[in-house]
Amino acid sequence: MRDAAGPRHTVRVADAEPSDPTPARGSGLHIGAWVLYDLANTVYSATLTFIFTPFAKEQLGGERTLIGFVNTGSMVLAGLLVPVLGALADQTARTRGYLAIATLLCIAGTAGFGLDLGPAALLGCFFVANITYNLGLLFYNALLPAVARPGREGRVSGIGVGLGYLGTIGVIVVVMPLADERSRFLLAAGLFLVFALPCLLLVRDPRAPRTGPRAEAMRAAVRQLASTLRALPRYPALLWFLLGNFCLVDVLNTAILFFADFTKDVFATAAHAGGLRLFGLELAGEEGLTTLLMITGVALNGLALPFGILLGPWTDRAPLSVMRASALALLGALVGGTAFGGVSPLGYLATLGVLGAFGLAGVWTAGRKMIVLLAPPDRIGEFFGLYGITVKLSVVGSAVYGLVADAYGCKPAMLAQGIQLLIGLGCLAMVRVKHPDAAAATA
Repeated sequence: MRDAAGPRHTVRVADAEPSDPTPARGSGLHIGAWVLYDLANTVYSATLTFIFTPFAKEQLGGERTLIGFVNTGSMVLAGLLVPVLGALADQTARTRGYLAIATLLCIAGTAGFGLDLGPAALLGCFFVANITYNLGLLFYNALLPAVARPGREGRVSGIGVGLGYLGTIGVIVVVMPLADERSRFLLAAGLFLVFALPCLLLVRDPRAPRTGPRAEAMRAAVRQLASTLRALPRYPALLWFLLGNFCLVDVLNTAILFFADFTKDVFATAAHAGGLRLFGLELAGEEGLTTLLMITGVALNGLALPFGILLGPWTDRAPLSVMRASALALLGALVGGTAFGGVSPLGYLATLGVLGAFGLAGVWTAGRKMIVLLAPPDRIGEFFGLYGITVKLSVVGSAVYGLVADAYGCKPAMLAQGIQLLIGLGCLAMVRVKHPDAAAATA
């Protein structure tokens, strides 16, 4: 809906000093460097989905619960940190530096997956990598207004989301075929670094710092955040959106973490019985399961790429509609994936793959635009920090999935995620956002 609940805020980024070597906002080089980071960090999330989770499950004797709880713990800590660090980025304007630190620590943790240090160290590396990956997303998202012109944030965000899924395809096509499982993690870490470098080197926050010493900036950030949290009930549209986004991303986080495990589990019996066929291919045994996983993964992420790009213009016109449509698509993906899982590879691909791709692309593309639309221009990092809370603390699903899957099986665990989606849809139904000005959208 296009009715307004309050004033629309357009992000304005202060002009850089004349000596600033950063390209002008909206330049192709600037935007290209920013969107490449989306590809880079997707390498990490794809590594978790297709390589780490099955590998860690094997190292832990087949248990999923511990993986789910470590994921929950790391996301909770990240969620506690992001609002303060987002406000700190606003105070210091050192967003790029913070992004570089978080990125390098995540890359180190990813490489650590490949070291033969035992299950405890493996989970420790996962904990560190997951925290820093999510902190990096905060600083990356906060740089969006520095590269996109007002009214074009949705398009740039959509390009980043769409291109990002090439990172997943790269992991499936380039990294997964390596025979040595541990070498896969080292290669993934290297790819993350290569594609992240352009953003780390070229994109900077052009705003002027608002405080002096960092300790003073931290105190100011905490005071600013406390003030914003106290004022949040006065912004009902933002509050309902954050609650709805919490529920939607809860499902996405769970799907990303357990997608490969679910696919292999539900089709294992049919594959080992030699009864699976897809597009004329016979999928038999463990090799057939891996082939099915790769086909489904490539299809899901290959479709997410054009969906992300095509949803950009719609997001600039009606971001709330994109969020609601994405939630419905995710619900269809859950039901379809559960119904066709183990029964029909084609039905599984058509529902979980296609609808899941739409939902993935839509939630990330429209979520960024919603925050840019609602946030005051001089507090964009802080409001992305609040957005980050809904992203990082949305970890109920992964813990629930691990517990239910170990006790009752993967299909009930997957269906349980529908509860969060329905709650999220209810919250989004309460949101009213003013439609962006047509002039801004075409600027």
